[in-house]
Amino acid sequence: MNRRHYQQHIVRSIHEGKGFQSSVYLVEWKGGQVAVKDFATSPKWFRRFVAPILVGREVRALRHLNGTQGIPRFVGRVDRLAFAMEFIEGAPISTFSRGELSPDVFPRITEVVEAMHAKGVAHGDLKRRSNLILSPDGSVWIIDFAASVVARGPISRKLMRAVAEVDDKSLPRLKRFVSPELLTEEDKWKLDNPTKLERWAKKLLGR
Repeated sequence: MNRRHYQQHIVRSIHEGKGFQSSVYLVEWKGGQVAVKDFATSPKWFRRFVAPILVGREVRALRHLNGTQGIPRFVGRVDRLAFAMEFIEGAPISTFSRGELSPDVFPRITEVVEAMHAKGVAHGDLKRRSNLILSPDGSVWIIDFAASVVARGPISRKLMRAVAEVDDKSLPRLKRFVSPELLTEEDKWKLDNPTKLERWAKKLLGR
């Protein structure tokens, strides 16, 4: 897929990016539909220096996770600013209010996060509930790997484990927001105790 082809086959916009955000489009491709994430409308300096790094990081993670439960399949890179992946029909978890999520959704989120970590990838931004998608069939999907870390060597493996600890707090955070009555003692402990990476970041920022 190249830029000209995808732009000629856009079905609709899924997300219109503003500022430094990417835009996401539903595109017809080989008899089916895919989602294309594109930074082409971001500011010029961001397109030149930052966007290619974010695209490369996300492509690397999706390729590494291809075939993993709850992770969109990587389809192909368009260019340095865009790539295509499996389109996931569903609603972001961020659209659900207190009491609207079935209790059995939480174990499914845990399964997907654990499967991702088992493959050596930490997401890095699961605190953003819009990165968790609930499909009509009840399956849970994780999207947006721009902040991800892939374990490929001793240093990146150590960093991946540190970021994975932060990922593991995503479920307690979600429960606290939509179903606080489901919080376990372990969940409460995770919420009350910052991870090593969080403590380091807090110290670095002087907070």
